[in-house]
Amino acid sequence: MNFFLSDLHSDLRGTRLTHRGATHRAEDVPRGTHKAYPRMEQIKLPVPEKLHATLQEALQKRISYFGGSDTTMLSLETCGALFSLALGKRNGSHHRNYPSGGALYPVETYLISAALEGSAPAVFHYNPSGHSLEKLWDLPRGFDMKELARHPKEQLFSSLIVFTAVWDRSSAKYGDLAYQHSLLEAGHMSQNILLIAAALGLRTRPMAGFEDDLIVSLLDLDPVKEQTVHTIVMC
Repeated sequence: MNFFLSDLHSDLRGTRLTHRGATHRAEDVPRGTHKAYPRMEQIKLPVPEKLHATLQEALQKRISYFGGSDTTMLSLETCGALFSLALGKRNGSHHRNYPSGGALYPVETYLISAALEGSAPAVFHYNPSGHSLEKLWDLPRGFDMKELARHPKEQLFSSLIVFTAVWDRSSAKYGDLAYQHSLLEAGHMSQNILLIAAALGLRTRPMAGFEDDLIVSLLDLDPVKEQTVHTIVMC
């Protein structure tokens, strides 16, 4: 196994550094883009107030949530603070609150929730430019959130944050190296979410064991162009 991993690492860090498969010149690739669903219902999120927790306190409070017997509603105020502080755009800039290779931001953010204040269980997309949730469609009647996990008996959650990689957005400049960049970016985004969630008193946990095909279906993705790379559960 170690030989396989070392060879894989060498391949990704060596061969892919040639930007194999790139289709555009670096200066021709647009920066700071993201998906938008203007025809869908727009849920404007509140601008967050200043957090009183320090980074040290957030780090110490961040405890992975592994299950329980209760769930709580996710308010728009809490949702607004979580997404704005962790993933939002900076004023007057296309840059956001986390690093991205070439500022191309290939990773999109979705929310699958059965507990968002004022909404039926539904699928949402976070629009960082408008700081809003775009409601895509309701979840199927009787849908059980546990179906999103590969080990449902170990999970109890009411919402799932989903990070997807839009491969062409980064591969146009970086070729195959876009794969690494997207995974690294999702990690930066995840850590921001977990720290802000801890500061807000939310119970969260990263979940790599998600059901890929079900999420692709729920989000209506083209898996050749966009795939799930990471998720975070929230109680």
